[in-house]
Amino acid sequence: MNRRLTGLAAAVATSLILTGCSDSSDQKTADEPAKKTQIYLVDGNTTQYGDEFRAGTFDGVKGVIPGGKSTDEFRKRLLAVDPGLKDFAYAVESYDSVILTALAAEAAKSDGAKLIAAKMRDVSNAPGEKCTSFADCAKLLKDGTEIDYDGLSGPIDLNRTGSPSAASVGIFQYGKDNTYQAAGYETGKASADPDPLPAQEISGAGAPGDGRLVFGSLLPQTGDLSYLGPPMSAGVKVAVAELNDHGGVLGENVKLVAGDSGDGTPNIAPQETDKLLDQDVDVIVGTASSSVSLSVLDKIVNAGALNISPSVTSPEFDTFPDKGLFFRLMQSDALQGGVLANTISNDGYTDIAILVRQDAWGQGLAAGIKATFEESGGNVVATRFYAPDSGGFTAEVNAIKAADPDAIALVGFDETKKIVPELIKAGLWMGR
Repeated sequence: MNRRLTGLAAAVATSLILTGCSDSSDQKTADEPAKKTQIYLVDGNTTQYGDEFRAGTFDGVKGVIPGGKSTDEFRKRLLAVDPGLKDFAYAVESYDSVILTALAAEAAKSDGAKLIAAKMRDVSNAPGEKCTSFADCAKLLKDGTEIDYDGLSGPIDLNRTGSPSAASVGIFQYGKDNTYQAAGYETGKASADPDPLPAQEISGAGAPGDGRLVFGSLLPQTGDLSYLGPPMSAGVKVAVAELNDHGGVLGENVKLVAGDSGDGTPNIAPQETDKLLDQDVDVIVGTASSSVSLSVLDKIVNAGALNISPSVTSPEFDTFPDKGLFFRLMQSDALQGGVLANTISNDGYTDIAILVRQDAWGQGLAAGIKATFEESGGNVVATRFYAPDSGGFTAEVNAIKAADPDAIALVGFDETKKIVPELIKAGLWMGR
């Protein structure tokens, strides 16, 4: 089912004055400044690069990350768990994944995965009394009151296929120190609540559980998204500590078992999933990336465990036969792609190229960018996919250069660090 996104407001961006650098063989007059190509990143590569590149390399680059804004108070809680944190991406969604699931277990009066799954919408949607903390929400449930949990990531409001019906996307801009700051947030909402397919329905009553809720985390400790692992893991740990500080769930302390999704490395996630399931986890929080999640989701739901991801965005999850046991706190890539496309358009660029990682996540996001940008009247002059484990990216970069775009959307993960030098060599990178 196609779902058009509404409410993607125009991004307000600071006007950039871009100064070109040229050598003696390519002199420009004052009336003809050297052309600079505006660069846009996405959630997979918008990170704090700092001194990994020469100062000024990322100056003026923009990026988008779906998700809510961490408050100063929550960041302090995260830093208490991991003082070395530099990024906070998806920490609030990871925290909310645990709290929401715990509230559904309280509502179900069980740690059985199917019974919890049946309550996930009940505790996150209207009607119900609004509440914003586990302690307050759990008290309302014990008093027999229906609840509508609004988390740190914002109103969750799960639709019937387990995805949020609305979500925020942050827009960020880099400075001369190669780190980013928030420039604004946009909110998008799906206009329809899709009917679940038969294979997305919960079947049978499900086992009642053993009375103790056990979480497993399947987050990137290694691999292409390893920089996302620390904030996501910290969010999970903060939530688990909060649950246990308030008496646990179902009167018992909850348990956390950590696993590595190993994004980008074959066989790590399936093996780690087996280890978690062997320890009888009721709920698995993760993975971080769509392609890794798709590789293990069958294994998780066939074992009868509930899976909730803080961050996966592929549209494939909207129709995945998950037996009603999969949930996520991110809208599909149509939302992020739409916000990025509108940001580029409102910045005044009309001819863009998309350089994109070849996987389920990259394909979905590229499609979302292209659809919205063309709908706004812009031209996608080239879309070039690359293999993330490629030995080089020269051919892809040269193909983008030949299309002569005025802006480039670079859709990638950690391999971005190898692509940037190629873009600089080709004269397509805007930084110094």
